Amino acid sequence: MINQEKSQLKFQNSHENLGYLQTNLEKLELELGQLQTQLQQTNKERERLQYELNQTQRELELSNETIAAMETSKFWKLRVLWFKFKTIIKQTIFAFKNKTILNNLLSNFHRISSTATGIELAGSDITIKSVITKKPLVKHSATVDVIICVHNAFVDVKICLESVIRNSRNPYSIILVDDGSQEETRKYLSDFANSQGVTLIRNETAKGYTFAANQGLKVSKANYAILLNSDTIVTPDWLDRIVACGESDPQIGIVGPLSNTASWQSIPEISHEGDWAENKLPEEMSVADMGRLVAEYSNRLYPRIPFLNGFCLAIKRSTIEDIGYFDEDAFGAGYGEENDYCLRAGKAGWQLAIADDAYIYHSQSRSYSNERRKLLCERADKALVAKHGQQIISDGVAICRFDRVLEGIRIRSKFMVIRQQLIDRGKRYWEGKRILIILPITEPGGGGNVIFQEAAAMQKMGVDVQILNFKSNQSSFEISYPDTTIPIVYVEKENQIPELISQYDAVIATLYKSVYWIEPTKVKTTYININNPIYGYYIQDFEPDFFPSDTEEYKIALDSYTHNPNFVKITKTAWNRDIVKQRTGVEPLLIGSSVNLDLFSPRNIQEPSLSKKSLQIAAMIRPSSPRRNAELTMKVLQKIYQLHGDNIEIIIFGCSSNQLQSFNLQHNFPWRNAGIITRPQLAFLLNNIDIFADFSTFQAMGLTAMEAMACGVAVIVPENGGASSFAIAEHNSLIVDTNSQEACLNQLNRLILDEQLRSRLQKQALEDICVYFPEKAAYNTLKFLFHEND
Repeated sequence: MINQEKSQLKFQNSHENLGYLQTNLEKLELELGQLQTQLQQTNKERERLQYELNQTQRELELSNETIAAMETSKFWKLRVLWFKFKTIIKQTIFAFKNKTILNNLLSNFHRISSTATGIELAGSDITIKSVITKKPLVKHSATVDVIICVHNAFVDVKICLESVIRNSRNPYSIILVDDGSQEETRKYLSDFANSQGVTLIRNETAKGYTFAANQGLKVSKANYAILLNSDTIVTPDWLDRIVACGESDPQIGIVGPLSNTASWQSIPEISHEGDWAENKLPEEMSVADMGRLVAEYSNRLYPRIPFLNGFCLAIKRSTIEDIGYFDEDAFGAGYGEENDYCLRAGKAGWQLAIADDAYIYHSQSRSYSNERRKLLCERADKALVAKHGQQIISDGVAICRFDRVLEGIRIRSKFMVIRQQLIDRGKRYWEGKRILIILPITEPGGGGNVIFQEAAAMQKMGVDVQILNFKSNQSSFEISYPDTTIPIVYVEKENQIPELISQYDAVIATLYKSVYWIEPTKVKTTYININNPIYGYYIQDFEPDFFPSDTEEYKIALDSYTHNPNFVKITKTAWNRDIVKQRTGVEPLLIGSSVNLDLFSPRNIQEPSLSKKSLQIAAMIRPSSPRRNAELTMKVLQKIYQLHGDNIEIIIFGCSSNQLQSFNLQHNFPWRNAGIITRPQLAFLLNNIDIFADFSTFQAMGLTAMEAMACGVAVIVPENGGASSFAIAEHNSLIVDTNSQEACLNQLNRLILDEQLRSRLQKQALEDICVYFPEKAAYNTLKFLFHEND
């Protein structure tokens, strides 16, 4: 009975559960039906929107067709021209008395008329400035107080003070702050002060550098107060150079020199194995020698950075009066006080500059142990962040680390010693030799530029090098090379050249024709003490390819390589050497590529006529030289502008706008034409651009690309030719097959779109190109002509 009741109870429960499940199922079916209805409504709405979108697209296409038809119609052009002309008429009514304004208005009307009729002069001419050449150093007239804080380290202090007395020029005074030094140092400072008549402040108990520096600054009344560490060695003319930097710009408030170990001011390296680099001097080189070398190879660029190392700070009196002294409360324990002072000066509107022609050796402080120094640095860093915030510090460090001008200075300093060694060796072997280089050119070009930069290097080696040109070329030639230090010899005709040759130890032909002008059989021998000159042929290109193969000029150019087997034949690149050997059997000697690193270097200069909101792209356009590929280059530039519009600005140079018009190269896009420019102008221009594109069919070397790389510009060079002597694809440049317009466009577009690629190539180019200094090629030339005689 009990089991039956249990069974009935289970049945009832199961029945109730089944009813519950059926109810839920009915609810789910109802909800599913509702969802299906909503889905159908959504699909209908989607179909309606798609229909409306298609209609809108068709209407837009029809509108575009209508607009295009209107814009190409004569009526529309005349209508646009009329409204523009009405504006000019109104302006003319008010300006007819002013001839200059009227002429400008007529010029604008001509441009508008040309646009309306489809003959658009889309470009405009710009005038490029020249880089400023380094002027002779002058003696400073501003008063200077050299403040040296001392805490023991007797040997370093003695060396420092002796260097200051030996290498400083009046007017200057010395203020010594003896911050609790022990007996040996205390007595030396006392005796030094008495014998030299300098101001001495003595703290019986050490207060720390920040307090000691402020003591000296408060005593100082001079135009410049220079805080100089006691573990430094100054070099000749250091005061003149530091003051010259400060006086170059009234906004400069603090100046610091270059050094071997001074954080961001160190040369050539700033770091080594995770720490600041020490940069030991080369063997057999004194501190004074290094100072003279830095001064010789400096361009006095005076780069601006947010932080200067405290080992040598030259502070203007007006800056001290503006922002006061070091912060003793936050940085009284030492370290960090100079960084705080630099940030305060920057916030107050003062600029901080490096006198990049001044070098001071820094032995690193021995007043603190390494452990003590690390603790002080960590404490100072925390105080600096607490006072100024991390962002301004991080931004300042990034500028110091990656500043383009300062990076160029560091990289070039790596090669100063090698360049000077080649100069000294060249003097030992060939000083007094006389060389005549035949260079019959009118306008600046790669070949002439190379000759001038290597001739200047020979001059440094004591060689009397001269250049010969024709009087008919003199006017334009001297415009092209206005500041050359190379003597120029002018003759009327080539038959006068043999009369001059015997006065020289070597005569070098450059143009293929000039080989025949200096034949030994034509040289007159009527002079007393006649030299028997060496004859050279500087092969800068394969010139037969400049002419059709069935012409007489082609044959003359081809025969120039074999005309006289006794000529010393030299060339720049392996490509040129190999093509001459392949086509003639003659193998020229390789002297190597070269670029003027002193003229073409990163500089803080701006061309006002160029927009800084756009990416700047430059290209050489020389339609008179077919291999320059002027037509293709202009087409690529036009297409790249169509892609990027006003996000880029295009600058061309190498010919006048009249030449562009005569060769029908005025494509419909806005270009700026710098025209035919000198080398200092080119250096100025290259410092204002981001990309240089050379789409020549080939380049025997590619000097302009080298010059652009030396200024920190990303470059594109042709695959065919000798650019591979310095250009490495995807490493420091882009290399392109210039037979393909599409390939040229794609590579240029890559550089525009990919900022990371562009920046990487710019940085690597700046570093790689510095091995091609002119002294190397000049030395090789002299070696092949005269040999090395030990």
